[in-house]
Amino acid sequence: MGFLVGVKEAGEILGWDRRKVSTYHLRGVLPKPVINLSSGPIWLRKQIEYYKTSKELGVTTYYIDEEKVYECKYNYPMKETNYSPEEIKECTGNYIVYQEKDIQQVINAILEKKPIAQFLSFESISYLHDLGILESDVFRDFIHKYSYENIGPTREGRD
Repeated sequence: MGFLVGVKEAGEILGWDRRKVSTYHLRGVLPKPVINLSSGPIWLRKQIEYYKTSKELGVTTYYIDEEKVYECKYNYPMKETNYSPEEIKECTGNYIVYQEKDIQQVINAILEKKPIAQFLSFESISYLHDLGILESDVFRDFIHKYSYENIGPTREGRD
């Protein structure tokens, strides 16, 4: 099993046929691919696996930037809500809250290549990217510098 997946492999992970994967990709529902080739989109396997897990859990994600609260969904622009930061923090339910100041620290760690960045989980960084909280350039920097170090080798071919 490789660490890169195309439409066929993404379908196997998600339990979907290729047409559904292609349709959801074109609608912008799936995580942003690492690259789009003429043969189709290519994702890191962990992106698709994390998408599946997050989708099954049904978690709502909010992003607080000063006094504004945004609702975040996969590959959609952040949508401003009518909630105040205090109201979100008092809510009960299945949700995640990210603060702008915390995200800025993550961005600085990645861009400045601080040693702590190597300990950030790929799943968390990918999730923030797919929600639109983390810019694509920062995500690419993280992938190029750190993620390949954490991907184990696979054994393929004849035994």
